[in-house]
Amino acid sequence: MPFRLRLELDILTPVFDPQRLRSPATAGEGRDVSRKTVPMPDSSPLQTFEEIEALAHGFRPAQILLAGVRLGIFDALGETARGANELGEELSLDRRAARILCDALAGAGLLRKSSGSYANTEAGRRFLCSASPESRVASLHHLGLLYQRWGWLHQVVRTGQPVGDGQLDPALLSGKHSFARAMADIGRTSAVQTADALELSGVRRMLDIGGGPGLYAIEFVRRLPQLRAVVLDDPETLEVAARNLKEAGVTERVELRAGDAWEDDLGSGYDLILLSNFVHIYPAADNRRLVERCARALASGGRLVIKDFLLEADRTSPAGASLFAVQMLVSTQGGDCYTREEIRGWFEAAGLRLEQVTALTAQSSLIIGRLQIAGRPWLKGS
Repeated sequence: MPFRLRLELDILTPVFDPQRLRSPATAGEGRDVSRKTVPMPDSSPLQTFEEIEALAHGFRPAQILLAGVRLGIFDALGETARGANELGEELSLDRRAARILCDALAGAGLLRKSSGSYANTEAGRRFLCSASPESRVASLHHLGLLYQRWGWLHQVVRTGQPVGDGQLDPALLSGKHSFARAMADIGRTSAVQTADALELSGVRRMLDIGGGPGLYAIEFVRRLPQLRAVVLDDPETLEVAARNLKEAGVTERVELRAGDAWEDDLGSGYDLILLSNFVHIYPAADNRRLVERCARALASGGRLVIKDFLLEADRTSPAGASLFAVQMLVSTQGGDCYTREEIRGWFEAAGLRLEQVTALTAQSSLIIGRLQIAGRPWLKGS
C-alpha cells in the first residue's frame, strides 16, 4: 500500500465553542482554552430557518478569506496602505472586483479601510503574510484545495469515491513539499500539546509513523537528551523534515527513514510509537493491521499513542469529528474517524491494553495502548 503523509489538521478544522460541546466520554479534560473559539452549531437540532440559512451561508466568509490569500492581497499590502486600483494593477486583478473583495475583507475584519485605502490588520500581518514567522499562508492554501474537494460532496456520496485530482484546479495541486509546509504551519502547537500531555521520562527510542515535517520528533528530543527518534514517511516529505531538523539542531538524534508502514520493517524495541492524525486517512482493516505491526515493534512495557479525532459511540459528536469524517470521505479512499471502542478493538487484537484516553483540545484526543502494564502512569494526571 502506498505510504502517505498524515493529515495534520488540528487547526484546519473548526474550533467549536466549548460551552456548546458535549462532555467527551474520556478519562481526561485537556482542552486548550487559550485559543479563540468560533461559535459553531453542535449536534442539537436547529429550531428555525434563520439558523439553517446561517449554516448555508458559511461559505461566503470562507471564500473571501481564501481568495484574498490565494490572490496575494495580504502579501501585497504588507505594512503599507494601498487603494484597490493600485492593488489591481500590481496583482493583475480587475479593479472593480478588487475593490469589492477588499471591501468585503474589511467588513469581515480581515483588512482595515481608511480614506479609500486598505491595510492589513495586526492579525493579518502576523498570520496572512507569507514573510511573517507566524504565517499560516501555506495551511490556508491547503484549505483552498479542501474547499474544492468539499464542493463535490454530493457526487462523492453518490459514488463512494473521493474527489480525484482531475476535478481540482491544477494551481492548487502543488505537491507534497507544499503540503508538508502547510502541516508544519500548524503542527508545532499540536506537537507541544502532545508532549505536554505525555510523561516522557524513560523513553529512549521513539518511532513517529507518518511523521511529516518532523515536528513531533523535534519537540520530543528537545525535552529528552537521551531520546533517539525515527521518523517514517515518503522520501519527498522527508526532504522537508530534514530542513526542519537542521534548523532545530537535532539532525544527529533523529533518523529519517523512507518506507511503507504496512510493508517495510519498522524496527523493534521502541518505548513509544506515535500515530498522530494518521489513522483517519485509512480504512479500519488497514489500521487494525498497522496497530498489530506497531505492537510487534514495541519494547516490553512500550506504548502506542494514537492522536486523532475520536467520535462518541453514536458517531454524531463531537461535531468537529463528524465533520472531519466528511473531509476524509472527499479526500481519501476509505478514510474515516473512529470511536474509542473501535480503537480499543484494534488494541486488544494486537495484545495491547487500552490504558488512557484524554482530550487534548475540543476536537483532538490521545488514546494509548500499552504492551505490558509496568506500574507507573504514562499519561500525566492518570
